[in-house]
Amino acid sequence: MRNKRNHARHPIVLILAVAGLIGGTTVFLPSAGLAIAQAAGPSWTVTGSLGTARYGHTATLLPNGKVLVVGGWGFGYLDFKGSAELYDPTTGIWSHTGSLHTPRYAHTATLLPNRNVLVAGGWGGTSSLKSAELYDPATGQWTMTGSLIAARNSHTATLLTNGKVLVVGGDSSNAPVNTAELYDAATGTWSGTDTPRTISGRHSTAVMLPNGKVLATGNSLCSNAAELYDPVTEKWSVTNPPHTFGCADTATLLPNGKVLVTISRFVGSISADLYDPTTQGWSVGGMLNRFHGGAYTATLLRSGQILVAGGNYDQSYKEADVYDPRTATWNPTSSLNDRRGYHTATLLPNGRVLVAGGADGDFDIDYTTLSSAELFDLTPGSNPINETQFFVRQQYLDFLNREPDQSGWDFWMNEITSCGDDQQCIEVKRINVSAAYFLSIEFQQTGYLAYRMCKTAYGNLPDAPVPVKFNDFLTDTQEIGHGVVVLQPSWETVLENNKQAFSDEFVNRSRFMSAYPSSMTAADFVDKLNSNAGNPLSQMERDHLVSDLTTGAQTRAQVLRAVAENQNLFDAEFNRAFVLMQYFGYLRRDPNAGSETDFSGYNFWLNKLNAFNGDVAGAEMVKAFIFSSEYRQRFGP
Repeated sequence: MRNKRNHARHPIVLILAVAGLIGGTTVFLPSAGLAIAQAAGPSWTVTGSLGTARYGHTATLLPNGKVLVVGGWGFGYLDFKGSAELYDPTTGIWSHTGSLHTPRYAHTATLLPNRNVLVAGGWGGTSSLKSAELYDPATGQWTMTGSLIAARNSHTATLLTNGKVLVVGGDSSNAPVNTAELYDAATGTWSGTDTPRTISGRHSTAVMLPNGKVLATGNSLCSNAAELYDPVTEKWSVTNPPHTFGCADTATLLPNGKVLVTISRFVGSISADLYDPTTQGWSVGGMLNRFHGGAYTATLLRSGQILVAGGNYDQSYKEADVYDPRTATWNPTSSLNDRRGYHTATLLPNGRVLVAGGADGDFDIDYTTLSSAELFDLTPGSNPINETQFFVRQQYLDFLNREPDQSGWDFWMNEITSCGDDQQCIEVKRINVSAAYFLSIEFQQTGYLAYRMCKTAYGNLPDAPVPVKFNDFLTDTQEIGHGVVVLQPSWETVLENNKQAFSDEFVNRSRFMSAYPSSMTAADFVDKLNSNAGNPLSQMERDHLVSDLTTGAQTRAQVLRAVAENQNLFDAEFNRAFVLMQYFGYLRRDPNAGSETDFSGYNFWLNKLNAFNGDVAGAEMVKAFIFSSEYRQRFGP
């Protein structure tokens, strides 16, 4: 097996923050230069060890912030792992969760829009596997799902904008596989799709581009191959190949929309090439400072930089390098505490990188399987949210659930950096930039629509002034917004398709069917939706929907959406939704969660926003949330 092949805060904290600001106490953020000057250099710190030593496993960041580690190889010919563990970043401790039905190594793990994790294929000890399993974070249990068409290990798996998973390449009992297939979570089945021309076997990568297509590179021959997969047509097309001839090891989508591919060369070095989806051309991405062999990891940091760590080729490595896309340069950084290859690296919500497990040694002679884990911190002692690049990217992640597109990234970065060193200007711009994400077309048509759908279907939650909980909202808004980037080609089509699919799925949920049984008349159906939504429909609008539902001109899903998209409802719920999104977006929790046992904080901000007639700047609500210790402690001290 050689690779030559913190505590939640009471709402009074936010209230006092505003009181202080109104009273004339102004909080200024340190300049980027000062923050860097005072910070220590990048470092690795040891965290809790895995319960089971393993390498060749997978690690998946769950929506609750924990990391799920699954499967892998222990030590010995048939020591394959079926166990799974969860890492809690708040405690630094691992805990066991449900075990796989089939132990496996060199498999893939994909977080689905419904928050389950799909594990597919892998090596089972004597042969490659077809089987696939689903992990439910809510129960901690695994269930079998449909099997792959072709047994494979060391393949790639990519979540598409339509919610399906594209699996490509890999090996089957040491022979390269050149086929591709799609997993449909709605049916739990796999189907064949177009076969790539040049992508096969291991040593290949796949990454989804901002336009929804998938860029695949490399093959078992380690030739410089590249192809594009279009999920709409389900066809592959050959694109320009990388400049560098060698084994494609990693592919990382950068915030500017380009893809950095690292390639192991046969001369004992690693180079990187940059792919531009706009021109379908490649440019040189530089050469890494140290040799990592293969089996290393590449992780996109919150700063927009890429961390490459560890690796293995006759021996394991502890070296690490960082790529800066702004300067297109590689720089050495602090080394790992342990030499390791075939490990995993996961970006945590706090901006640190969790590296876990792996193996140390030469697989042809002797090696040690590792249970140790460590954390990489690019700027220990400082809070990365102070940095403009980090701050802007975080708004995309928290409110739009995606990486920035280049034009949007440039615009919002310029909004803040145009202030120069004027700290008061920076403060105002940061507040305005952050508030703009809720007001954006993209959020209004995704997150706010998910809110209004729940309001229309069910009204407010029992004993609560809000219609939806954070975890449910997050799942729904990700489903509607998947692959949507406003102003990019065909974004309206993607959005409309998502809305239709979401509406159809929503009305088939057990909760909805229980509240609206099929025996309910069209009039009762519309009237109940209208009542839950606060009666936004005029009599004419109500009668029209009843008639359409009765005659079959509109489906239940279409009627639900029509009420949810009514302008009167949009206006009536705007302030309530804005306040709720402060908790969901900035604090990533429900208003009555943590130490808050009621909605007093939510009610305070709603009353304040109403008192200012919806003037967000005047109410200073965004200002209080982004300066709150609870928000800032998500990312650092």
